[in-house]
Amino acid sequence: MEKLTFKSKIGYASAALGDAASYALINMFLLFFLTTVAGIEPAAAGTITIVGALWNTLINPIVGYISDNAATKWGRRRPFMFMMSMPIAASVFMLFTAVGVVPEIKALYYGAILVIFWTAYTGFFVPYLALGAEYTQDYNERTELRSYASIFNMLGNLIGMVLPSIFVDFLCGLGLSQAGAWSVTGAMVGIFSMISIMITVKAAKTKDLDCASKDVPSLPKFSLKEIFGEYWQVLKLKPIQYLLFTSLFALISYAIFSSALIYYFTYNHGLSASVISGMLLYRTGVCIVLIFIAKRLSAATDKRTVLLLVFAVGAVSVTIEKFIGVHGMVQLLIFVFFVAISTSIYWQLMPAIIYDVCEYDELETGKKRQGAIVSLQGLVEALATGIGTQVLGIVLQIGGFDGEAAVQTETALRWVETSVTVLPAIFLVLALAALYKYPITKKRFQEIQKELERRKKSS
Repeated sequence: MEKLTFKSKIGYASAALGDAASYALINMFLLFFLTTVAGIEPAAAGTITIVGALWNTLINPIVGYISDNAATKWGRRRPFMFMMSMPIAASVFMLFTAVGVVPEIKALYYGAILVIFWTAYTGFFVPYLALGAEYTQDYNERTELRSYASIFNMLGNLIGMVLPSIFVDFLCGLGLSQAGAWSVTGAMVGIFSMISIMITVKAAKTKDLDCASKDVPSLPKFSLKEIFGEYWQVLKLKPIQYLLFTSLFALISYAIFSSALIYYFTYNHGLSASVISGMLLYRTGVCIVLIFIAKRLSAATDKRTVLLLVFAVGAVSVTIEKFIGVHGMVQLLIFVFFVAISTSIYWQLMPAIIYDVCEYDELETGKKRQGAIVSLQGLVEALATGIGTQVLGIVLQIGGFDGEAAVQTETALRWVETSVTVLPAIFLVLALAALYKYPITKKRFQEIQKELERRKKSS
């Protein structure tokens, strides 16, 4: 098969930067912002995130169906990516802007804005992920494409995960209040996300083909019965079931890690904002190195095997850290190294694995439903983020965490430590068990491709 050019890979990967920047800011800092700046109780803040996640589970199938069946002169995927980039920017800014209203109205306000964010994010993410399946049908090229996207994901993490603490600290030093500094930071990340998505919209013109001249540009008729009927058919595929459970458990672990690390660095180790940013930068650097290692290992073995190894190493290592303790900077760096292993490779390999299921679906049903299949990934992503942050919010509440206190109780600190060790490790083990049952190896995928080629030649 034809190899993708470097320009094509970079053009596709650009939107991954904006994807990661906005997603990382929400995942890493929203719960922290809501509990320490906006003044919302941890359990209530966790409930806000789960409400947004539940909403996202409803709209993911709709977005996937519309994207699969749309026919426009700009293609099937790019119009949605373009339109949703702007509300992503606006909602990220609003989520990190403190409002002076009574607590009950405040919780409703942030819940509503989070619903808007997830609507826009899904409207971009599902077509974007589906677009990758249409770039190439080659097993290794898909891993290569997703490796480029993962590198841009890591760069996006610098913007959404590393820079916010530094930027907020810098703005506060200039005289801005903490609330004002977070508001400016939200605006910066939102605008950057929007621009990077628009770059991919332009770059993917030759991959997201417009409707044929004989076709009439249109959006599909909106039928919830038909949409969810089609999704029910997709959910009957065994490989999809195993992947959905793998994604759910892995992403719950990721959500807990991401949100809890800020509490762990701040309260358990007393790190300043600049040192925390340095830690997150170090983590990002480790992740980038791991991407290249995983790419080589995947080419030598297969994607499933590498991801199984990652889950196993991650679960065992962070659990060990819980029982031996993390004392001093060297041990903390070692701990962050294993957190990087636990959280980075999933984003590189899972989308490429999901692309392979698209061919399996075509072989089994004769249909091409990339949007429907990858939207299930988006659905699980949002649901897992909501569950993970809700679980963390409850754990912090049980531990007696006080967002207004500079120093936490010993009980609260123990629960925070559990939240970055044993708790996410449990979900990594569950993800490993689900992925172990997944049947499409590299060899099986090649057999599927050969069978599809035979069908095309005989038809």
